[in-house]
Amino acid sequence: MYRYFLFFIFVSTFHLTTFGQFPSKLDTIKQTTVEPFNNIVFLHIYREKIWPKKDGLAKSTGFLVAPNIILTAAHNIHSVGGSRVTSIKIVPGKYFNQTPYDSIQISGEANCTIAIQTHPNYSFTQISRKRIKHDFGIIIIPQQNLPASFQNLTKTAFQLDSNFVLKRGDTLNVAGYPADRGYGFNGDFLTSQTDICSAAYDKTFNHKLGTYRGNSGSPIWVNSNNKRITVGIHTFRNAGTLLNKENLRLLLSWIAIHH
Repeated sequence: MYRYFLFFIFVSTFHLTTFGQFPSKLDTIKQTTVEPFNNIVFLHIYREKIWPKKDGLAKSTGFLVAPNIILTAAHNIHSVGGSRVTSIKIVPGKYFNQTPYDSIQISGEANCTIAIQTHPNYSFTQISRKRIKHDFGIIIIPQQNLPASFQNLTKTAFQLDSNFVLKRGDTLNVAGYPADRGYGFNGDFLTSQTDICSAAYDKTFNHKLGTYRGNSGSPIWVNSNNKRITVGIHTFRNAGTLLNKENLRLLLSWIAIHH
């Protein structure tokens, strides 16, 4: 019995000294005008649906990867027959009623269709383990819609690096707008947390970050060489869509076309 007790102490000490106490406490971010939080946006999306229920608003998260391009989860914005996005409201740096930057509204099915680009292999009809591999897309803000206050955003808080390879044990960071009423969230404020990557696969990865409905589209990054390297997007429970070389190549091609 004594030997088992010593073994337990050894394992516990090894875990704490090797990985630290993860996941960290879920923090509320009040200073939303500082990097990287001023590059994260609250999304309010209106979707006209035939099934499973009629029209509705959804709250989610995105983040700037170029002055006029927001990266988010595909399931937030994917638009198909029977489920059409007809309005997108973009609010950077939201903290309850405080909005330090101007909001952007893209209205009408035609304008939203032009502004939305999702992975060509993404589909609502796929099972989750296949869908998550391609669960990302962008919102292209028309240049004429860019408000003057956007000039105060750095838009370089999150780096895209095809040479970085995510590994199990790497420290992950996430920040987004949880909007799950069942847990007391309503998309009013940013939360942030850190955890270790528990598994990394070809196009997905796992974590134990405190993410909720509304966090879909949140950036997940690692700090490496004084840079925030975006490794993926939060998309499903304790999993994310990995920006591997293939996915990143597609994203960079979109940026080159629309930036």
